[in-house]
Amino acid sequence: MLALSGLLASCDILRENKMLITTHVQTDQLEHPSEVMRLPIGGQQMTFKKSPEFSQRSISGFEPFKAENDDGYGVMLQLDTKGRHALDLASREYHGSTFLTMIHGMPIDMIEIDKPVTDGRFIIWRGLSKETIDEMDKFYPRLKYMKSSSRKMEDMMPSTSMEKMNSRRDAKALEAAEKAAARDKERGVLPKPRKMKDIPLEDYKLPGT
Repeated sequence: MLALSGLLASCDILRENKMLITTHVQTDQLEHPSEVMRLPIGGQQMTFKKSPEFSQRSISGFEPFKAENDDGYGVMLQLDTKGRHALDLASREYHGSTFLTMIHGMPIDMIEIDKPVTDGRFIIWRGLSKETIDEMDKFYPRLKYMKSSSRKMEDMMPSTSMEKMNSRRDAKALEAAEKAAARDKERGVLPKPRKMKDIPLEDYKLPGT
């Protein structure tokens, strides 16, 4: 089952990722008109750089959550090395300004830049549909399964296409194993017994101790 899960994950990741997730910084600087976009937001015109600070290409993993006020879903993104550096630099240079996140060219969320972001974690608080979450699941691993596969997740973020494919494959295998264990528990199926030789000495305790 796990081998099949890994094969399906590899097939998914080889599909063309047609998602377009971009995050743009607000700017008041006098820049060439071709380099900015002006959008009506909250009853006022706001100006953002056309070139994003990072895009879906820099995503290593994500974790969705239900947004407040029934406003769809939000996600926590973990960026790769390139995206983390870009976010760190922009959050320092444009302190006090605003990040605008767009999906397929549609504005969905804004966040105030009130501190440097050094860990590559970026939150989109609202505006994602269930279909978008399902589409993201085809290309990116969930953070909770990435944590299970690496104790030093922040230092070992996958950055290349191959590293991201392997990371998603491993995360999907962990997810499949967790779901299989949950199904077995519901059916009352006991897990396969461990062999005594496989139990580390420090884990072995006598009953009542």
